[in-house]
Amino acid sequence: MFLNQTSQYALRAMAGLIVADQNGPMKSKDLAQTTEIPSHYLSKIMRKMVEAGFVESKKGHGGGFILKKPLEQIRIIDVLNAAGFDMDEQPCVFGWDQCSDCNPCPLHPVWKRLKESFNEWAFNTTMEDIRKENRLLIDMKFSQKS
Repeated sequence: MFLNQTSQYALRAMAGLIVADQNGPMKSKDLAQTTEIPSHYLSKIMRKMVEAGFVESKKGHGGGFILKKPLEQIRIIDVLNAAGFDMDEQPCVFGWDQCSDCNPCPLHPVWKRLKESFNEWAFNTTMEDIRKENRLLIDMKFSQKS
């Protein structure tokens, strides 16, 4: 259960918008540069985020991406699902076609606990949590410089 590249990029793109904390839209090229996501890949991901209702895309001069939904209403799992991630489609870590509680591979019990922990985190962590954590990190850096 490792996140594929699209899922990782989706989280990076959303975090990039949050951390940028701009008063207006963030240009696609700036977001691509900030998050180190290739611009052609970023446009595909951002289209999915727009379709999910998390982000609004503004065209033209002064355009870019802006968060549309309140951060506390966007969970990690929502972003992952919008990017096409499906926890139920995660393959058996041992490579078996049929792995379940009834037919467990040698790693099934511990892998199942990891999946449960991941699910709990993904369902209970929001984009607001990311904003808060980053604010704390920024505040700590500034206080250390003083």
